[in-house]
Amino acid sequence: MKNSKLNLCFLNLILFLFIIQFTANSQERKLSVYPALGIDLGGATPFPFSDIPDGAGGTPEPYPFLGLGAEYSIYGNWKIATEVNYRIISFTADADVISQPYYPGDGSILYFSGETYTDVELRMVEFPLVGIYQLRDSRAVLFGVYYSRILEGTFNTDAKKGIINANKDITDNAILPGSANAEYNFSEFIDNYDYGVLLGYRYKLSDKMNLYGRVQVGFKSIFKPSFNNIDYEMYQVRLNIGATYQIL
Repeated sequence: MKNSKLNLCFLNLILFLFIIQFTANSQERKLSVYPALGIDLGGATPFPFSDIPDGAGGTPEPYPFLGLGAEYSIYGNWKIATEVNYRIISFTADADVISQPYYPGDGSILYFSGETYTDVELRMVEFPLVGIYQLRDSRAVLFGVYYSRILEGTFNTDAKKGIINANKDITDNAILPGSANAEYNFSEFIDNYDYGVLLGYRYKLSDKMNLYGRVQVGFKSIFKPSFNNIDYEMYQVRLNIGATYQIL
């Protein structure tokens, strides 16, 4: 399954390059082609925000991304661009929870109070559609939408120094730290796609090279709709900083 997804993405990339090359030869330089390279800092945040436990913390792990894009001048200061990017989003999080429910799958409910430590990683191919408005010769505002296909995802939580019980009253009033430890693997519940919006800023260093920064916010939970082990949804929020270089 994983190899078939990678093969499909590779074929899509070849088709994308073919279309770009064909169009570039016929548009009298209205269209430009560029590779992109940069750093992603991202994570997923619970929503609604009121569900974030007091004292919870998260740390995004920087990963490089690689992409290829095509930009077309529409009229005046307006341009439009489309891209194919390969990204890795990774972050860790920790929180002290009280009576966090867990559903083992046999119809029962267990509750955990104590410390939790979570590691998440998402590998994806992303397809943004970006509108560009040129403010001055060297500055531009970016805005648009994106769709990403998640190729692989891991979501692992270690629960430590706590209390586990089927009686919520016991975990509600537990004296912590406790002696119970557990490991929860929710990777199978990571969904295989995401979509959202982006907003950014671009600075032109030279005729061919640009620097840019974007903030991207997902409009869909990273989990499948059937996932119910966590009472709240989690949405991607990420920052990417990169550079592009025009090759055509």
